[in-house]
Amino acid sequence: MTTVTGAFGNGLTTPVWVLQHLLGILGIGMWAGQAGGTAVWQVPAAAVTAALAAGFAAQMGVRLPYAGPGLAASLVVVGSLVALGVRAPAAVAVLVAAVAAVFHGHAHQGPPLYWAGFASGLMLVACGGLGLSIAVTQAESDRAVRLCGGAVAVAGVLDLVGVI
Repeated sequence: MTTVTGAFGNGLTTPVWVLQHLLGILGIGMWAGQAGGTAVWQVPAAAVTAALAAGFAAQMGVRLPYAGPGLAASLVVVGSLVALGVRAPAAVAVLVAAVAAVFHGHAHQGPPLYWAGFASGLMLVACGGLGLSIAVTQAESDRAVRLCGGAVAVAGVLDLVGVI
């Protein structure tokens, strides 16, 4: 069995192995899929850019107060947006996704190869959420995607109260 190792591999797998990152970035991808249009690529790109910027800032010593609760709250917000089927203008969706992603990137530090892997992993997970949104909507209905968003929001609440 071959494993992904080293700084790049560690960064690549972080968005998958950390439950909050997986759910949050999947939620951002699902919300982009619900929005359609230019949001399909702008929202995930903004999220990855903001997560990287926050990680770089943290690595330079900038601290983000309430980063842990902010991460959980980002799950509640993004999950609720998907669950309620909120269709925001692309500029608003980009801003919301970027703010949510700041909490996902802030906790990480590493060499350049780690950041390349982390960016790749985030984009893959966001594309997974986008594909999930499109596939589930076509196969079942928009209600199924909303249910997935509700699950992300519930996970955020559980994280806020310390259950997960």
